[in-house]
Amino acid sequence: MKKFLFLLIISVLLLSGCSDSPEDNKTDTPDTTHRTTVTEKETEPLETPSKTEEATAETKEETVPETTEETSEQTENTLSSLSSPDFMLPFESYSWEREYPVEYVVLHFTSNVVADKTTPYSIQAVKKIFEDSSISSNYIIDRDGSIFCFVPENYAAWHAGVGTYADDEKYTNKMNKYSIGIEMLAIGSYSDMQFYLTQDEYDSLDKSLIGFSDEQYEALKKLVRDVCERNGIPFDRAHVIGHDEYNPNKNDPGELFDWDRLFE
Repeated sequence: MKKFLFLLIISVLLLSGCSDSPEDNKTDTPDTTHRTTVTEKETEPLETPSKTEEATAETKEETVPETTEETSEQTENTLSSLSSPDFMLPFESYSWEREYPVEYVVLHFTSNVVADKTTPYSIQAVKKIFEDSSISSNYIIDRDGSIFCFVPENYAAWHAGVGTYADDEKYTNKMNKYSIGIEMLAIGSYSDMQFYLTQDEYDSLDKSLIGFSDEQYEALKKLVRDVCERNGIPFDRAHVIGHDEYNPNKNDPGELFDWDRLFE
């Protein structure tokens, strides 16, 4: 009987050590679905909106603001006049209310090419991927240059994840809170895509789907200038950065992106 109880206790201890909580899954390990599908935009480790939401819930009944024109202006969602809100995410569930002034713009690229190699640039499909993966960006630019807002600027989208920048500890694993994230619908070079596509799969793609369109460069230039001007951000390479500059394990916007065209 003692031997049986001893074995039972050991079994329970081993099982308890193998369980993973949702927080354990918020790591920087590669996502095997497709980097430019989800672009591995992890939410910041061990930092969830729950504490803020609890604090808000505790004071909500006590601090109901009067409905005034001034209050309405303060709570109005901020988005570029260049963009459309037609595909906006349910952003309260995919972002945090912004706490700090925006200091950077971070560029990414994304697509649905792993699941759909013929028509990989459906905004609805990418939006669904973001929702399923609990990631987000503030803006996304379609191939024809159309700009859509996924998350308003007064909310911090979940696009940057873990990383560090400018040797400043305040940005470590917190770039989401200091930045605007912009996605472009694009497919990178084979070097950018080889973790997700075989050489034969990549070579079989319609060449017009690879890289960035002229319309995207023009739209991006206008959008980034607008974001920078309204938020007091210098329009330069120190403040408009690629995801790979924040986290070298990332590769977007990729080696096909022409930075000179953004600043020309």
